[in-house]
Amino acid sequence: MFRMVDSSLTENERFVEVDFYDTDLDGRRFISCRFNGCDFTEKTMAATVFEGCAFFNCRFNDAQLEQVAFTGCTLSDCGFFMATLAGCKLSGSTFADCSWTHAVVRGGQWPMVTMRQAKLDGLDLSDVRLAEADLSESSLKRVVFDDADLTGATLRGCDLREADLRGARVDSVNLAGARFGSTRMDVDGALAVAVAQGIVIG
Repeated sequence: MFRMVDSSLTENERFVEVDFYDTDLDGRRFISCRFNGCDFTEKTMAATVFEGCAFFNCRFNDAQLEQVAFTGCTLSDCGFFMATLAGCKLSGSTFADCSWTHAVVRGGQWPMVTMRQAKLDGLDLSDVRLAEADLSESSLKRVVFDDADLTGATLRGCDLREADLRGARVDSVNLAGARFGSTRMDVDGALAVAVAQGIVIG
């Protein structure tokens, strides 16, 4: 069992291949820390805050993350297989080569998040704020965006086949080169997308 120092704030620390399963991280705050090869598998965390941290090859598989914040962080080669993210904040963070298979998302604040070339097929991103997010060239097949905020988001080159954009805010969204097929969208959303693509209506 890895034991943290008796403090709610940890700054500029490096954690290598640490298994956090039995470590209480609730309410803790990490600033400018590095996590390399760490294991958060089946970990339950609530109100934990990571600011400007870097994660490489870390595992969050089957983790329960409730109101956890990753702000301005970089996560590379991390796994979120079957993880649950409830009301999490990912503002300004970059996710590169991360896996999201069977992940569960319940709302959250993800503005300005970067997830380029991500494979997010089948995720339910309802009620997630993705304003100005960059999901360029990602696979978003069958993704549900009900009541999601995609204002100013970049979905350039994304695969949106069978995605459900009904109820989503899509003002100023960049869909250049996106693939559509059996994609669902309400009338207001379709009009907003058309205008964003330079189509003059009427």
